[in-house]
Amino acid sequence: MSRIKKGIFSKKTNSRGQSIFIVLVVIYGFLIFRICDITLFKGEEYSSIVESQSTDKISLNSGRGVIYDKNNIPLTDTVKQKILLVPREILSGDYENITLIKKATDLSDEEIFKAVQNQISSEIVQIEINELNEVMKEELLEKEIIVETKTLRYSDDNLLTHTIGYLKKSDGTPQSGIEKSMNDILDDNNSEYISVFRASTNSKGLDILDGSIETIRDNEEDEHLRLTIDSKIQNIVEDIVDNEENPTSVIVSDVESGEILAMSSRPNYNQNNIADYINSDNRELENRTVSVTYPPGSVFKIVVLYSALYNDIIDEDTYTYNCTGSCKVGKGDEVLKCHKEDGHGKQTIEEAFANSCNTAFLDIAIKTGKERILESILDLNLDEIVDIGLDEEKSSNIPDDISIRNLAIGQADIEFTPLQINQLTQLIANNGTYKPLSLYDSIIDNNKNIIKTFNSTKEEEIISPYIITKIKEIMKSVSKIGTAKDLDDLNGGCGVKTGTAQSSLDGVSISHGWITGFYPSENAKYAITILVEGTKQESKSATPIFKSICNQLYQFKNK
Repeated sequence: MSRIKKGIFSKKTNSRGQSIFIVLVVIYGFLIFRICDITLFKGEEYSSIVESQSTDKISLNSGRGVIYDKNNIPLTDTVKQKILLVPREILSGDYENITLIKKATDLSDEEIFKAVQNQISSEIVQIEINELNEVMKEELLEKEIIVETKTLRYSDDNLLTHTIGYLKKSDGTPQSGIEKSMNDILDDNNSEYISVFRASTNSKGLDILDGSIETIRDNEEDEHLRLTIDSKIQNIVEDIVDNEENPTSVIVSDVESGEILAMSSRPNYNQNNIADYINSDNRELENRTVSVTYPPGSVFKIVVLYSALYNDIIDEDTYTYNCTGSCKVGKGDEVLKCHKEDGHGKQTIEEAFANSCNTAFLDIAIKTGKERILESILDLNLDEIVDIGLDEEKSSNIPDDISIRNLAIGQADIEFTPLQINQLTQLIANNGTYKPLSLYDSIIDNNKNIIKTFNSTKEEEIISPYIITKIKEIMKSVSKIGTAKDLDDLNGGCGVKTGTAQSSLDGVSISHGWITGFYPSENAKYAITILVEGTKQESKSATPIFKSICNQLYQFKNK
C-alpha cells in the first residue's frame, strides 16, 4: 500500500503567488512615488515646461535691476522704444499686412524686411517704430500685431559708461563693470515681458487666441542698485572731458564720506554697439580709472615728503636746498636734471614742493632712504587695490629694485591707478582720516526703499594726522606760487600736486599729465584726480581740466 505525497503543488503555487504579489506591490509603490513626485515636488517644473511649450515670452526690457545714482536718478533703463510684435507668418507673402504696417507707422518696405531678416528664426518679429497712427491700433491688433513699449538698457549717450559696463548683445550676459561685478544682484530682476498663448503652430503659422496676450510687469521682490555717484557732477565731468582730444581719467570723491561722486574714462564707447570697438587701437573699452596703472611722476613726491617728515629726516621749518638745474646721482656720472634748466635757486621745503623740484626731492629721498619710502607706501595703503567692487580693478606696481633716483620723482616702473591716487588725496584732504572710497550705496526695492546698505571691506583709520595736515597746507602753495599757479584765481582756492609721467607708446616717448588735489582749500569737499594721457602727437597738462571742473562745482554748490 503506497502513500500519496501531498503539498508539492500547493507550495509551488503559494511561492509563485507571493512573488507576483511582491512584484505588484513594488510596481504599485513606484507608481505612487511617481505620482507624488510629479504632484508635490516637480509639479511646478512640469507646469513650466508645458507653459513654455504653449507660450511665447517676449522681453520688454533687459530683465535686470535698474542702476540709480545717489539721488535715485536712473543711470540705466531710461530710453523707451515703441515696437510692433508681428507673427512672422503673416508677413510671409501677405503684402496686405505689410501695407497695413506701413500705413500705421510710416516704415518702409526695406525697414520691415530688414527686421524680418535679422530675426528669421523668431516666430514673432520685433519691429522698432518712431511714429504710430494711434487710430489704427485696433486694426493692427485684429491682425495679431501688438503695439508695445520696450525699455532699452542703455541710451546712445549713456553716463558712467565704463563703470556701468555692458551686456553681450547676443545673450545678455554681463561683460564688464557693475553689470558683471554685481550680476548676482542685478540679474533676473525688474522683468517686463509679454506672454502670448499659442493654441497651435501649424502650416498656417502661429495661432494666437483672443484674450491670450498678457503683459507682465514689476515684481514685489525686485532689487535695484543705488550708487554713490551724483549724476549732476558726473554730467559736469563728462561734458568737460568730451572737449579733450587726448585720453583722460577723472575721479571726484567726497572728502568726508569717501563716496565716489563721479568717475570718467575717455575715449568713450557706445554700449549698444560694442562690435565697433573690439579691434580698435584706441582702447575705448578700457576703464582707465581702475584698470590701467601709470607712473605717478611728481605726484609721488607727496609720499616722499610724507616719509621724510614722518621719520623726522627733515624739518619743514629749517630745510633748504639750492637747485642749480641738475645734480649728480651717486658717485658715478649719472645726472638728474630739474625741469627748470637754470635751476630754482635756494628753496624751502614748501617752495621745493610747489616748484616740483627734482633735484631737491632726490636730496630728500637719499636722506630718507629707499626702505623708509617703500614702507610709507604701505602705511598710506598704496600697495593694495582700493577695492570699490569692480572686477577689473588693478593694484599698483612697486618694484623692489627701483632706483632711488626714480623713486624720488615717481618714474620708471613704479605705477598706480588714478583711483589709488584719489584715495591718497582723500586721506590728505581729510586731515589723515582714511575713508575707504566707495561706489555702492545700497540695494533698493521698486519704491526706492533700502533693502540692504553696503559696508566697505576696509576699516577706517587715522594716519599721522599731524604730518598729513602739514602736507595739506604745503599742497595749497602749489596753486599759489608753484606748478599750478594758474589755479590761483579759483573761487575758494585749492590744494594740489601736479606731475608729469614719462612713458612710451610704440617706441615713441610720451608724457602723461597728472593733477590731484582737493577743493575748496578750506573745509575741502571734493578730492579730484585727473590724468591726461600723452599721445604721439601731443602731451598735455591736466591743470586746465581741474580748473574747469572746480569752476563748475562752485556754480553747482552755490546754486
